[in-house]
Formats: sequence, structure tokens, C-alpha cells
Amino acid sequence: MVPEPDTPMIEALGLAKNYGAFAAVYPVTFAIPRGQVCAFLGPNGAGKSTTMKMLTGYLAPSQGAARIAGYDVSAQRLEATARLGYLPENGPLYADMTPLASLRFFGRARDIHGAG
Repeated sequence: MVPEPDTPMIEALGLAKNYGAFAAVYPVTFAIPRGQVCAFLGPNGAGKSTTMKMLTGYLAPSQGAARIAGYDVSAQRLEATARLGYLPENGPLYADMTPLASLRFFGRARDIHGAG
């Protein structure tokens, strides 16, 4: 299924994360349209990585929802993550491979046409 043109590619709806009484991420709501480039900016401990983990389905939110191309990340994880590419801050590069060689390696591993 291809999302409707006006469906946000990434969407957070009251997304929040608590660890006991500690609020790691206060409820946040935003929508990022298809083709838009964005960034999370803030000091250490601001909740950027935790928010990304919730958006990618790696971490369950305490409240709210995350959607990728209209798919709920919690309820439709396979459909959502099939439309998502995410490289965390400490990306999995091998020391003996250039970034281009790494892209080709992982592209071939996923049988992506034209990966080399």
C-alpha cells in the first residue's frame, strides 16, 4: 500500500516515555511530510534518542502513538518498519570498509536492486 500524498511520512501523536516517576520524553506531537528533511536538536538528555527509539518501534511509548506512512508502529510494526530507514548515532560501520562499501554490502544482503 502506498500512502496517500497528504499522509505524513512520520507522525508522533502525544508520544511520551516515562521511567517510573521520571519523564524522559514529555508528550510530543508532530508530523513530517513525505520528502521533508528534519533533525532533532537539543542538549544531552533532552530525549532525542528516546524519541527516535519510539518512532522506530525499538522502544514502546508510555503513551501516545507513532506512525510511519500511516502505519501504527506498535500495532503494524512490520508494515511501518518496511518503510523506514534509520541509522543511529553510532552507526554499524566496519573499520575496514568505506561508507560506500558498507552501503553496497548491506544493500546486497537485503537483495536491493543495483546495490552492486
